[in-house]
Amino acid sequence: MGVESLTTERRVLLALPQFPHDPASGAARTATTICEMLAAASFNVRTLATSASEGNEHFDVRRALATAGIHFQHQTESGEAKVFRYIHREIEHTLLDTGDEQPSNWQQTSGAQYDFLFAEELATFRPHILLTYGGQEGDVRRQRFARSIGCRVVFALFNLGYFSHRFFDQIDAVLTPSEFLSTRYREKLGLRSTPLPTPLHLEDVLVPERNPRRVTMINPSIGKGVMFVARLAEEMGMRFPEIPFEVIESRSTSRLLVQAGFVAGFDLRRHRSLILRPSTSLPRSLYAHTRLLLVPSVVEEASGRVVAEALVNCIPVIASERGGLPENCAGGGFILPLPSTLTPQTRRPVAAADVQEWIETIVALYRDEKFYERACARAREAGKRYLPESVVQKYVEFFKQA
Repeated sequence: MGVESLTTERRVLLALPQFPHDPASGAARTATTICEMLAAASFNVRTLATSASEGNEHFDVRRALATAGIHFQHQTESGEAKVFRYIHREIEHTLLDTGDEQPSNWQQTSGAQYDFLFAEELATFRPHILLTYGGQEGDVRRQRFARSIGCRVVFALFNLGYFSHRFFDQIDAVLTPSEFLSTRYREKLGLRSTPLPTPLHLEDVLVPERNPRRVTMINPSIGKGVMFVARLAEEMGMRFPEIPFEVIESRSTSRLLVQAGFVAGFDLRRHRSLILRPSTSLPRSLYAHTRLLLVPSVVEEASGRVVAEALVNCIPVIASERGGLPENCAGGGFILPLPSTLTPQTRRPVAAADVQEWIETIVALYRDEKFYERACARAREAGKRYLPESVVQKYVEFFKQA
């Protein structure tokens, strides 16, 4: 990726509690992309992970690998546990098959097998750096063990779920995707961390040719604003049925969106303009028909990966003001408010008046071509901060010094 080779090889082990290419996890994909950048810059990188996905539907790891063009072999180790091994983008991946378990609960059933593979990697690969995340007992124990044998432990911090010193006692360095997140942890814990922009592999996210005609929202979950989107989709369907409104499943399915409408007394399925799409393991396919991306997150986002992906595709973003999203958009989008009463505990769609400003912005971007072209130009400029030529060297320097 255009980075000068290192004079001394550095070995990095990425230990993940889930599938490295998990389409439902921005954290897993970001950590994996970091390592792909390091591998391209002459680091020696290996990954130990599981087949667990954060998606709610059954996840077929074989199909996901095949879709990505990745060929694998598997063997039986530690009894019935299957281990997939493959090389992708210069990284040797070892994948423990944890079945249908999610990242949060596989350690009870498959923790011993993962520990065996982890110890094996430390003994044979002898990494200088362990890059990881997770705060379960097994995660912390492995981090301590790696550090006890001289491995530097780098924690990839992607959310607001670690407000305790116990998560960082065994950590040598902390990496975050935004100034917002670094500032919040510094204020709460006095934690020092390094904020770097979300890394992207353009082969995964860049759309060669777009047909921009849909308003798109990804992951209709509570935290991502499904109670806001339900009302927005209802108003758009009634007032502007000519504008295609696309909702793409991820961790959450479209059933939650439809159920939210029922709570408020309307059936979103009656709108022909509403397009409900299943999740995909190819991120770039999400944006082929996207004219603008909606990110009405209710939670405080550390940094929305989908925002970065949209911007590098020159797609304008309309995002909420919460968390690191304004920083994430970097002037390449429209930051609009959500009602103050809308929280992660809200279980009913907002009022029609609460979505009016969003509707006005959507309609303007859809109908006014000059306005849209200017917004696309701003998105293109903002997206430069996520391009490999802007990002790779920052990560290389961080890991050279870690």
